[in-house]
Amino acid sequence: MSLTFGDSLSFQFSIRTNTTATVASHEQLMQFVELRLGHSSHLISRSSRQILQQSPSTPLGESLFPFILRDLEHPPFLPNYHVLHFLSSFSIPIAACDIIYQEISSFALRLAADNVDLNFHIVVDVDAIEMIWVDLDPFLVEEYSPPPMNGAPASAIERLQRQKFDGLREEEEEGDCSVCCEALKGEEEVSRIPCGHVYHKCCILKWLQMSNSCPLCRTKLEQ
Repeated sequence: MSLTFGDSLSFQFSIRTNTTATVASHEQLMQFVELRLGHSSHLISRSSRQILQQSPSTPLGESLFPFILRDLEHPPFLPNYHVLHFLSSFSIPIAACDIIYQEISSFALRLAADNVDLNFHIVVDVDAIEMIWVDLDPFLVEEYSPPPMNGAPASAIERLQRQKFDGLREEEEEGDCSVCCEALKGEEEVSRIPCGHVYHKCCILKWLQMSNSCPLCRTKLEQ
């Protein structure tokens, strides 16, 4: 399935069941959605609208969420907000988040048929595609290199790797990492970036390889 937003961004996503997942006993309800988000770029000719070059998808993040079908029967579906929060934390347009969420819900309901207590593990792969339009002769495409991704400077990432964590503040103790949406715990696993927001160190380092800004407030890590 694919979605297009304007001339600069599109999404391709697929939904499937994980047939290798462990099946729980009938007494234990286990309904999960595993989200995997990646990023790639397409170099497109303005004249022919042909894809001239495309990069492989680079993983941005992944997480596993409970997705309880009975909650779909009781608006406003707050127990399943994790899916929307995970997608929107990567600056995916709200309209795209809503469509992907609805497709996941429809897939899960079709899978369960009339049995809302069916155990399942759904895997959703989402690729955010940056579309780069150029006036370029297709025969010259091999000589063209698309602009590099604007990740944080290597010096800023290195400083963050060496930085000692100053501890969670009281209001942060029950918080989640906005990249993976998992709980913040373990000082050696956590980092605070200059704007003050806290993430798992491995999550924010991976994010900063792609972007020079905070996932939450968009403050530049380094000007």
